[in-house]
Amino acid sequence: MNDGATAMPAPGPPRDAAIPQAVERTLDNGLRVVAFEQRNLPLIAAQLIVGCGGAAEREDEAGLSAMVAALLTQGTTRRSATEIAAAIDALGARLDAGSGYDASVVSVSATTPAFGQAFGLLNEIVRAPAFVSREVERVRTKSLSDLSLTYANPNALARLVAYRVAYAGAPYGHPLAGTAATLASLERDRVAWFHERFYRPDDATLVIGGDLTVDEAFALAERELGGWHAPDSARCTVPDAALPAARPRVVIVEKPESGRTALSVGRVTIPRRSPDYAAGVVANAVLSGYSGRINQEIRVKRGLSYGASTSLPARRLPALFSASTLIDHGRAVEATEVTLATLRSLVDAPARDDDLISRKATVTGGFYRGIETIDGIASALAEHILFEVPLDELSRFPARIAAVDAAAVRSFAARWLVEDLFVVLVGDASRFAGELAQTHDVRIIPGDGLDLGSPTLEAGELTAPRLIDRDAVG
Repeated sequence: MNDGATAMPAPGPPRDAAIPQAVERTLDNGLRVVAFEQRNLPLIAAQLIVGCGGAAEREDEAGLSAMVAALLTQGTTRRSATEIAAAIDALGARLDAGSGYDASVVSVSATTPAFGQAFGLLNEIVRAPAFVSREVERVRTKSLSDLSLTYANPNALARLVAYRVAYAGAPYGHPLAGTAATLASLERDRVAWFHERFYRPDDATLVIGGDLTVDEAFALAERELGGWHAPDSARCTVPDAALPAARPRVVIVEKPESGRTALSVGRVTIPRRSPDYAAGVVANAVLSGYSGRINQEIRVKRGLSYGASTSLPARRLPALFSASTLIDHGRAVEATEVTLATLRSLVDAPARDDDLISRKATVTGGFYRGIETIDGIASALAEHILFEVPLDELSRFPARIAAVDAAAVRSFAARWLVEDLFVVLVGDASRFAGELAQTHDVRIIPGDGLDLGSPTLEAGELTAPRLIDRDAVG
């Protein structure tokens, strides 16, 4: 047998991705335009980032930015929703609109010959939406139906409760999709008001690139959006509400009818622009994925769940780190303690530098896959703009990850992932609440008394949350 013929080849040296240089200009109306050239395929993509999202909503209008975005493609002063869809299909293009906490985004992509017309449709839906009353009602009905499905899903409900526990009445606390009560109050006039006031060129950025020169991109932006004028009203601002103090606690939502219990453990950490972001990403990579510590401890070693995961999203304001899984009601206590211990292991049994090689490769591999398309490059640039990160940081991201060492991961975990963690459980409280109360401060909220529209999650005196008296537990 020839060992040389069967030996695995040695890995080659790391390769850098060629990220096209972004060029910026600002139009006379205040619109920031970021353009890039990538001529390998006959495709062009654009994203318009409007600087007003769900974080700027009042509590009593939660879901407003999402409703506005959903309605943009549902009819303009020139075309109906059906006509817009037919026009996009005829071009073989894609046109989408959505809203997150930090901004609203309208995107379009098409082949080079069709892009001019497709971009004209983006201009049309952004500047001249009709907000026809029947479409408002249709979107509202669909949103209410979606909420019913969300509330019936213990994992989805646990995530919403976790955001309320983490942020209370601060930005990111209220549900981005709204509640039944807030959606019912969002009439056509309020939708139009939000659009007229906050969809404006002096608080927006256009990212455009692909199979065109940067000068062609700027000319197209000027032709389609140069006549877009800002209103005299003030630009969008995020309410200045203080974050609640981080403290360890357990919040249980009683859902005895759910098949299993959803578990979410977390705390508020850092914004995307933090200098500690790279260390946080690597720390999260140590925990997440099939071979990550959380899944290994929860699924592989103990069989508590089919899977467990962690996340550290990028946000303009401090983001919520969370670890989540779905377990049998009777094993909720064990899963809670294992999750807390696994997070603490980043400090008590820290990863070594050689342990981080594969985890960092996973992070950079995901980064490179994300920018291998024109849409991916546009999205990456848009995210840097959205989260107030310098654009030249995009090309430095792999090096930032590579520079993270074991000491940095341990330091990040000690500061953000170990102390003052809260726990949210959605399931049959009778199976685990009493045992958890022996060692944790436990608060139980009846499922029919849960109010995600309230910063305290309280729905009123008759269904107010109750605290478990540790001394009363036998």
